[in-house]
Amino acid sequence: MATNIRTEEVARRNLQKYLRQLAYFDESIPFIPIDGNSGSSTTEALRAYQARRGLPVTGVADQETWEALYEDYLISLEEEAPPSRFSPFPSEPRGYALKLGDEGFAVTAVQHMLEEISVFFPITPVEVTGIYDEATRDAVSEVQARYLLPVTGEVDKLTWNALVRLYDSAHLYQ
Repeated sequence: MATNIRTEEVARRNLQKYLRQLAYFDESIPFIPIDGNSGSSTTEALRAYQARRGLPVTGVADQETWEALYEDYLISLEEEAPPSRFSPFPSEPRGYALKLGDEGFAVTAVQHMLEEISVFFPITPVEVTGIYDEATRDAVSEVQARYLLPVTGEVDKLTWNALVRLYDSAHLYQ
C-alpha cells in the first residue's frame, strides 16, 4: 500500500498540535514546534505524554496513544478556554436600541456595565434598577460622547459593543 507523504505530514502536524496544546498546561511535556517534521523533539514530547498518561513509553503514536492524546487535547481545549459569552442584546431586528422607558434584563446588564465602568473610567455611575431611566440615558450619552460615538442616549449595537469593551477593560484592573 502506498503512503501519501502529504497525509503523513498532516498527521504529524496534528500530533504536534495536540502535544503543544497539552504542553501549555503541563510542564512535563516539552514545548515543540508544529512543523510536520519527524524529529527528536516530537518523539521526546510524545514519550513524556505517554509516561504522564500511563501508556507504554515508546515515542510512537500507536492507536491507543492517538486516541488518548486526542481525548486529552479536546478536554484541554474545553477546560482552558475562556467562559462562553452570551449577549442579552438582540442581534435582530436591525436597528434595535434600548431607550428611555425600556425595562428588563438587557437594561439591567447595561446599568451593571455602567456601574462597573464608572469605577475606572470618568462617567457618572447609575443605579441598577432594570428600568432605562434618565440617569441611564445620561450615562450612556457620556460614554457615547467620550468615546466618539453618535450621542443618542440610546444603546444600539455600536454602543452595546463599546460598553462591553469598556466593561471588559475595567475588569482587567480588578
